[in-house]
Amino acid sequence: MKRILLIIALLGGLSKANAQLEYIHSAGVGYYHSYLDKYGAIQYWPRLNFLQMGWNGTLSLDTRLSLGYFVEQGTYAEEAYFTTLFPVTINWNMKNGNTRFATEQSGWYIGAGAALHEGWGTYSNYGPYATGGIRFDVGEAPFDINAGYMIDLSGNQSSQINISFNYMLNMYQ
Repeated sequence: MKRILLIIALLGGLSKANAQLEYIHSAGVGYYHSYLDKYGAIQYWPRLNFLQMGWNGTLSLDTRLSLGYFVEQGTYAEEAYFTTLFPVTINWNMKNGNTRFATEQSGWYIGAGAALHEGWGTYSNYGPYATGGIRFDVGEAPFDINAGYMIDLSGNQSSQINISFNYMLNMYQ
């Protein structure tokens, strides 16, 4: 009975939601830190809004693809390799940047999902991933500051934290 009441409450709360798909993407730079490596990276962030909740909120399917290069010199184990992070998350977006037509000057988002981190030819790890960030306009240009954390479940004991700065593409002001 409790489950039925919960489902009715959720459906009632989403009665004003729209199921309009909308594609938004961003590009930027980030810094990634773990026990195994620390590196700067470029990233591309495609996002698909699949549920709009009123004017100020959306749910989206996101991935923040990153490509970096790790170099360790001057130690016994000198290494150099490309590294990637591939997280897939469901995000709750509010206010600025939640849609392509949002007019607010600032906004935020939080999300959770899973990620795969690959040091090409060296190691691989994976685990749950949490993300959050703020969005803001500088003049007419929309920007995003993001932080993320992946808990390593692969046995490498290399959970990863990242922070990034992105420019939001295809936004209308």
